[in-house]
Amino acid sequence: MLKKAGVLALTLALTSGCASTINMANYGELECDKKDCEISPPEYIVNKKKPKVAILPIADVTDFAGKLSKPAQETLTQIITGGTGLEVVERAQMEKLFEEAKFKESVSGDLDTEALTHLAKDIDYVIMGSVSSVNTGAKFTEASSYVDKKGRTHHTAASCSVSGEATVNVRAVSTVTGSIYKVFTPFKGSVSGSSEIRSSYDCRVGDPYQLASGATAKAIENGRNSFIDAFPNYGYVAKTMTNPKDPKDRVAQITLGRNDGVKPGDRVTLAKFIKSFDRIKKVESVTLQDLAEVQINETGIGDDQSFVKLPEDLAAEVTAGYIVKTKSKRGFFGS
Repeated sequence: MLKKAGVLALTLALTSGCASTINMANYGELECDKKDCEISPPEYIVNKKKPKVAILPIADVTDFAGKLSKPAQETLTQIITGGTGLEVVERAQMEKLFEEAKFKESVSGDLDTEALTHLAKDIDYVIMGSVSSVNTGAKFTEASSYVDKKGRTHHTAASCSVSGEATVNVRAVSTVTGSIYKVFTPFKGSVSGSSEIRSSYDCRVGDPYQLASGATAKAIENGRNSFIDAFPNYGYVAKTMTNPKDPKDRVAQITLGRNDGVKPGDRVTLAKFIKSFDRIKKVESVTLQDLAEVQINETGIGDDQSFVKLPEDLAAEVTAGYIVKTKSKRGFFGS
């Protein structure tokens, strides 16, 4: 019984992301829905202008002497293009801009900050990185046999397992400030395979490059969620509606939809811009403060819009102009 209860609890936890529906007939635009947001969304969010990013060739500092550089760059480009709030600058355009700004790519990772500032009007971020380590190997397992409870003998043939592991370091640099915007936790990936052989003499890595490139690609793919969280798609609350019978029962129409990679059941972050004042520097600044996660509803989702139900503890304060942003779809166990 306890085992069944545990399975049921896990099932409920894993399926809690399922989308629900909203009966829009229960909601209308009341006086509280006509309030103005203290700080309006900036133009780049209203117009959904994605920051432009240039992806440099990934430095290969392993024994493969540069062979992993181009495929690593291509994999990184695919990852950033799909799901993040970034627009990748095409290679030909990037090379032209770099030439005009006299920006030099350096495998050592050194930055030409002066040249970076010249790129700011065309490129917002530069992504650079390196394949810092790669290991490949083979392991021989001898043939074996065993007798089961019914007296039957089972044989397992000798086998050879090959594997590859890679670590990729990536960082994003802002061309506006010329400084590092984000240093990502090293991405790690591995691939493996196994085949039957006759003797330990036959157990060896046949194609080290194939294992190394596969592990490198896997490492970069494992960094997908980190990129989505670092560079989300942004939208805003276009309007709110309230249930006349219950002021705490409110919904919001947001400007995130299918074109932003969201679907019913996905969770997005609700946030707002707040002002803060540094009494020492006598400087006022504006920062984005995360408030809660809300779920994309089945009802009314379109290419550029969707509906969310507002949490009761925040329902009274949310107005049109609040910010929403996508987040990675990390699994139940954090994967």
